[in-house]
Amino acid sequence: MLWASILSGCMDSDDVGESYRTFEGEMVASYVSGRQELKEFEKALRMAGAYELLESYGKYTCFVPNDEAMEKWYAAVGKRLEQMDTADVREMVYYQLIDGQANAVDAYMTEDFPEGSFPVQNMLGRYLTASVQSGSGVWGIKTGDEYADIVNPNNEMLNGVVHITDRVLEGNNDMLPDFVANNPRYSIFGQALLATGWRDSMMVLEDASYEAPLSTTLPGGTEVGSSSTGYYQWPTTKKYLYTCFAESDSIMFLREGIRDLDGLRAYAKQVYPEGADIEDETDPRNSLHKFVGYHLYDVQRPKNKLVINKYYVAMHDWFTWYDHICDEEYRVEQYYVSMQPNMLLYVQNANTVDKDNSSAKGVPVLNCPYTPYNPLYTSAMTMQDSYGGKPIIRILNDEADQYCQNGVLHGLNNMLVYSDEVKADVFHRRIRMDVRTFLSEGVNNSVIYDGDKGYNWYITSFPDGYFKNVRFTSNNTTYITYEGCTPHDYLHGDHFTLTGNFDFTMKVGPIPKGSYEVRLSFATNTTKGAVVQAYLDGMPCGIPIDSRMAAYSGDTGWIQDWLAIQESGSSRFAGMGESEEDPYGLENDKNLRNHGYMKAPNCYVGTNYHNLAYGDNLTARNVDTRLRKILNIVNWTEDGTHELRLVAMRAGDFDVDFIEFMPTDLLENEDQH
Repeated sequence: MLWASILSGCMDSDDVGESYRTFEGEMVASYVSGRQELKEFEKALRMAGAYELLESYGKYTCFVPNDEAMEKWYAAVGKRLEQMDTADVREMVYYQLIDGQANAVDAYMTEDFPEGSFPVQNMLGRYLTASVQSGSGVWGIKTGDEYADIVNPNNEMLNGVVHITDRVLEGNNDMLPDFVANNPRYSIFGQALLATGWRDSMMVLEDASYEAPLSTTLPGGTEVGSSSTGYYQWPTTKKYLYTCFAESDSIMFLREGIRDLDGLRAYAKQVYPEGADIEDETDPRNSLHKFVGYHLYDVQRPKNKLVINKYYVAMHDWFTWYDHICDEEYRVEQYYVSMQPNMLLYVQNANTVDKDNSSAKGVPVLNCPYTPYNPLYTSAMTMQDSYGGKPIIRILNDEADQYCQNGVLHGLNNMLVYSDEVKADVFHRRIRMDVRTFLSEGVNNSVIYDGDKGYNWYITSFPDGYFKNVRFTSNNTTYITYEGCTPHDYLHGDHFTLTGNFDFTMKVGPIPKGSYEVRLSFATNTTKGAVVQAYLDGMPCGIPIDSRMAAYSGDTGWIQDWLAIQESGSSRFAGMGESEEDPYGLENDKNLRNHGYMKAPNCYVGTNYHNLAYGDNLTARNVDTRLRKILNIVNWTEDGTHELRLVAMRAGDFDVDFIEFMPTDLLENEDQH
């Protein structure tokens, strides 16, 4: 059953039928068979039925173990090939291969390797991790707790690239709770994971009842498949994947003097005193249960994907990515919803090392108490364990990206808690949450854009009931479409479109208790826009949103920022009411608010509105089809989740980007980011 699901997730990459064309010349298969030191892996390829696959056209990245590496593997498993089941050999072989064709990426040369997890999964559905080995300076690929050295890199073939390694790459087949509990480095956390019953919540790998839609046409008429500029799909699987952040025994002792499980119990009672008197550690109110649960997330996130950089940065043309920060003082950020109810995690990509190369140099920092505008926010912050009297929580490089069958473990340098102090220091700020935040199923099953596909326009349609946080009923004319990797101006480069006579409800948050102004980011559509009534926790939010309007020519009061036009030299976006008397648009911001709207933030951009070849140097704020609708002022007396409901009063399309929650006491000094 597991192997069948793995193959289905590979998008028929071993199908050598009409979709693949065989070339004459040196293919991966012939290269392997022609080298004396690769004979054992050649046997494995043939036994697994993968030799023919590597004879056909594709874009394969192949980590091929030499015969010496294969002999070490035989000794470790206690069998040779002829003694093994074919399924076990196939699993080993596919673990060494990345199918670029199926993932819309090229085969990877070492110059393309990430320092961390590869953007796409191998053919067994696992992420591989690369690192330059200290001392030798050669690239290594993680296998277990060690690295296999690439002893002969960058052998470029017609259908891919072969990197010869000195070890067979292997993954761990434990489920994440057992993977953590069996690791002696995290013995205290592992004991707590078992004692609190959280293990039972993470022992599912896949929803066996899920059946992918059989239709080869998506709603709206697009054919399932790929082209030079697009990728169109239904979800083919419904896997459950997880992330665990954990403090090692040594970190617990170093930070808090914790020596054993009883010591952790005592610490948890200090941090979560409201649960100290609840003895049942499987009770969600119990202190230890809260401590462990805050470390667990129902979405698998490699270290280098905790924050999606693209579209916080500016790109130069429609199909080429570049990394230039829109505002060099802004830092990329994302939120995650903990498996422990009503707890939120904040992650910044603290790019303090190299402001012009965010993708390569960003350092993810968890629950950072400093904003980029705080004088204490410097490059030194990301290299220390505390700064300005506050802990700086980072993933330790040598404890990052520890994968198992259904998740990943990251070791931390500090204690991760959601105390009242943390909520005051970290979460009393504008909380901007992309819609993807609440849709972990899409991220786990590679149907929400994750910076891992090479195509522009990454389109997915979803069947009813796919997301646990969404209530929606579709038909031939009413449906949800997701679009990622778009060249247009959306947060993280993606958005959802509701089409037809929709009635859409999504659980959002959790949000700490307090008074907030709640806003919804959407795109206007003058030809097909819907008229939408928004509800928050069942209460209507003012009059319906008419998305058919253009902001400048409509009734919002939107006009262009004068100074942005002057600095960019743009003619395409000039002539939209800009005035030298209001160079930064501050007065216009006030007028917009009086109409119940705000401009889009100026911290991200799409390729089509930031194209230096056209002389434009603008951001989403300068685009008159991007608006934030002020939904309501709320006063929530408890931490918790809430329901956003969007109902079509007039059928059409409605593009939803993000929702944000702004503490009302911070409104007066809010920036334009």
